[in-house]
Amino acid sequence: MMFLGARITITSVPFWISAIVVSSICSYHLGYNDSNPMEMKVNQKEEEVTTTPTPAAVDISNINFLTKGEDVFFSTAKSLSPVTDKVTPHSYQIMYGRFLLPYYQQNPSMKMLEIGLGCNMNYGPGASVAVWKKLFPEAELWEAESDAQCVEKHRNETIYNVLTGDQGDDAVLDSWVQLSGGNFDVVIDDGGHQNCQIWHSFLKLWPTVKPGGLYFIEDLQVGRSPQYRKATTDKCGKDLIVMEKLKEYMDVLIHDDQKQEFAESNIEFIFCQHEACVLGKKK
Repeated sequence: MMFLGARITITSVPFWISAIVVSSICSYHLGYNDSNPMEMKVNQKEEEVTTTPTPAAVDISNINFLTKGEDVFFSTAKSLSPVTDKVTPHSYQIMYGRFLLPYYQQNPSMKMLEIGLGCNMNYGPGASVAVWKKLFPEAELWEAESDAQCVEKHRNETIYNVLTGDQGDDAVLDSWVQLSGGNFDVVIDDGGHQNCQIWHSFLKLWPTVKPGGLYFIEDLQVGRSPQYRKATTDKCGKDLIVMEKLKEYMDVLIHDDQKQEFAESNIEFIFCQHEACVLGKKK
């Protein structure tokens, strides 16, 4: 994994540092016990004799969103049927647990757009929507899907705020922003995975993300495959690979000779895990 972030200052601590601090403080207080040391030792021995250890249930609560985000996301997704591929075979609970759940804890009325309803999945559409509804009951959820016929067939089973069309078409993307009102807290790209589709979507939708918001891109592992370099436009050729473009942004975040570019950029950090990345917007 790699984590690239902006500099840390005393007056403006980035969100991910704040989450780590909160996690440490909460862990300390939850584990602290001021009972008599001898009494604690006796009680502990009695428990060892009379009780059988059982796995602790992960409940959906504000404190767990901050301290156990990965566990909460994974267990919630696995408890639903069908199980979204975000946790099997992928391991996207890492980035969603570390960034999206803490973001919701601070912004429960967040507005989120996910590209990709799942109409092409063998288990059918809406698996990830079920996770969002379970974890984020107060959020304003939007989905975008290329298969309009599938959307109409399953509209009442999934989510009412559904946009349709090709995410690689700028006119379609403009219509999505107009119909939804834009101004998203979070965008998740789990759509067609074609490099040019991802890139057109990012260039159009990133400006609509609120300051401090998040932009997730899944399935970047296929970027070098010829199969995912077919969908080209007059602005995006088959040689464009999204991960290579993100590396250019990473250079701006890191190198001294690009300080001016960083000052002009609105990207605060890029966090990449296996197969996926999330970008955070400056506040």
